[in-house]
Amino acid sequence: MMHSTKNEQETQVIAEEFTKTLKGGEVVYLHGDLGAGKTTFVRAVARALGFTEPVRSPTFTIVNRYEVTHSIIRQIIHVDLYRIEDPSELIPLALEEELGRPGVVTFIEWPERAHGNLAEASTTINMKILGDEHQIEII
Repeated sequence: MMHSTKNEQETQVIAEEFTKTLKGGEVVYLHGDLGAGKTTFVRAVARALGFTEPVRSPTFTIVNRYEVTHSIIRQIIHVDLYRIEDPSELIPLALEEELGRPGVVTFIEWPERAHGNLAEASTTINMKILGDEHQIEII
C-alpha cells in the first residue's frame, strides 16, 4: 500500500495504523535514504505500543531495544545497519537469535548492508523523499 505524507504527523498516523497489524514476531525491513523518515516511523510505532521514553536512531549503537507495555508485544528491536561495511560485523550482534521471536517486533534500517545474512522480512517499508512529500510504501 502506498501513502504520501507532507509532515511528521502524517507519517505518525500511518505508523500508528501499521501498528494495529502487528502480532509479534515480525521482522520489518526499512528502506530509504537518510532523512526519509525511518526512525520517525519506528518512534511512532513504539509510542503506539506504550513506550514513553525517547526513541533515537541506532546509527551509532547499531541496536536499540525498547520494552513496551502492549498486551501482546513486549519489545521492539530497532537496528540500523548503515555503518556496517561487512556482514561479518553482524556476528557479535547475535540478531539471528532474536529475529522472529514471539512478542518482539524487529525493525531493520539499511538491511541491504547485511547482504542476505538476516531473516527474511515479514514486511518491507520503502520510504522516499519526493520534493516536499514523503512516500511510504508498505509491502
